[in-house]
Amino acid sequence: MPARIPDETRRDILAAIKRMEPSGAIAERFGVSRKFVDTQKRRLFGPGTPGKTPRYGIDVRREARERYLAGEPIAHISRALSVSENTLRVWARDFGWKTELANRRQTPAQLEAEISQVTALLRAAGEAQAYKLTLRLRMLQKALDGIRRSLPKPKPLPKVANFASRELLAKALAPDYGLLPYQRRFIEDDARYRCVLKARQIGFTYVIGLSAVLGLAAGRDQIIVSASEDQARLVMGHLRAHAEKLGLPIDEDTDREIRIAGSKAVALSTNWRTAQGYTGDVWFDEFAWAPRPDQLFNAVVPAITRVGGRITVCSTPWVPGNLFWKIATDHQGKYTHYSRHTITIHDALREGMPLPGGLDELRLNFDAASWAMFFECQWAEEEGALLPWSLLDAIAEDIAPVGRKAAAPRYGRLRLGVDLGRVADRTALVLVGELLDPVSAAPTGRVRLIHHHSVQGMDFASQRSLIEDWIARYDPEQVAIDRSGLGWQLAEELARAHPGRVMPRAFSAPFKERLALDLLRLAEQKRLSIPRDPALMAELHAVRRIPTATGIRYDAPRDATGHADRFWALALALDGMAGVSRAANMEVELW
Repeated sequence: MPARIPDETRRDILAAIKRMEPSGAIAERFGVSRKFVDTQKRRLFGPGTPGKTPRYGIDVRREARERYLAGEPIAHISRALSVSENTLRVWARDFGWKTELANRRQTPAQLEAEISQVTALLRAAGEAQAYKLTLRLRMLQKALDGIRRSLPKPKPLPKVANFASRELLAKALAPDYGLLPYQRRFIEDDARYRCVLKARQIGFTYVIGLSAVLGLAAGRDQIIVSASEDQARLVMGHLRAHAEKLGLPIDEDTDREIRIAGSKAVALSTNWRTAQGYTGDVWFDEFAWAPRPDQLFNAVVPAITRVGGRITVCSTPWVPGNLFWKIATDHQGKYTHYSRHTITIHDALREGMPLPGGLDELRLNFDAASWAMFFECQWAEEEGALLPWSLLDAIAEDIAPVGRKAAAPRYGRLRLGVDLGRVADRTALVLVGELLDPVSAAPTGRVRLIHHHSVQGMDFASQRSLIEDWIARYDPEQVAIDRSGLGWQLAEELARAHPGRVMPRAFSAPFKERLALDLLRLAEQKRLSIPRDPALMAELHAVRRIPTATGIRYDAPRDATGHADRFWALALALDGMAGVSRAANMEVELW
């Protein structure tokens, strides 16, 4: 068995690969095989030759992946996208599509969809293609029959008899209450275990608040576990609004607890240690984004056993493999007792959801990957991201979690990063602080993203006023500001007004590479923490390694609001903080 390569050597090899050194030279210097080096290159850059402009863009590869995972024959994908069959097979192997399709084919739904697709192709096929499609159809049908025979007979879903007050339920379901069809279906679902895979901005947090109020009126305590404090506050706000709309007096109202008709709704943090000991109906809101979901689930779920409570798990999708993904996809048939609701933005619009500006205008605000995940309920892909989802999950935390009583963190150095925009891009401001030890007040070497803010379409005079306000409020040690493009004059004016503090930076390719890799280094060393904010995390994930004829470029797809502006503002704020921490000469407490 070959000896394991030390982690330090692996890091040095990856650094050499990023410098575009030849594979043979790297292998000889570190005493490893060239095959090992080439494997690391493929993992880092994807298939192809680093330093050579890819023949096919990421959009072509994404469409090829969707068609492949839908079960479309490679020959048909090749003709539709003008990509050779061999290239498609290489992509399927190296990007894991082949394994993913094999896993999907363990479910009847996937096989039924493929059979339907092949049947449609067969009707329009010529004689030469018909034979191959017929064989494929037989193979799929045989696999489907085998899976159906192996599956146990479906059991009735567990129900909750007294999940809502009948009188109030009828009032909420009345047309004048204003619920949309998919919201009514959820409210009427009396299953004890419910799973909701949903798009953003479709009014589902609103209906969670209504369902919780109906449960309170029926004498059932409600335990609401949200992925962040902001999300918990939003749910509790909707709960209060529905109580008022239904004419229910609130007996007691605090930030984290509301009492109605003798029952209470409690908002809990995602800290599994503090989430134990409650009883009632359990809500996991945005569960895919919760830290350590398995521990959290196991800590909270016993709350339902003594009182016959119910569990509702709902979220926008995130990465495959986490607990929410397992529940939503009924992984290995272990979650058949859940009723399931899937609502994409298209489903919501078909059922009457109003959308000011229309779908096309909303679509302009997101890159393709974020749109597919947040609005079309598709699971996230990595596709060469600089900051993988697993890494973002590891460094994300709830900065001010609900239910946790702790002293405010203390910070030493504060730094501000500003990525300027005017029309096409947003202006993003990110404040970071160096965490101090709570006892000794010595610098810990860890950095936290404290505040972030974005504006679009603001004139430069207003932008200057905003930046001046942040400088006066937080008194940062350094302000790194992008001076590229139209913002150069504003950057120079701020530098003259704050000499030695405001540092204009030109966004050259080498400078952007250094910023991106320094940010990556801090994240990999777990010295950086960020808020558990899905939109922010998606923006940080959007930056890709893009092979070009001259090397590797770090950038993100542009949408109507910019291209990962908060990533670059964060990178500017962190500039120079990736090295060894120094002692701080000041201490700031943020409350």
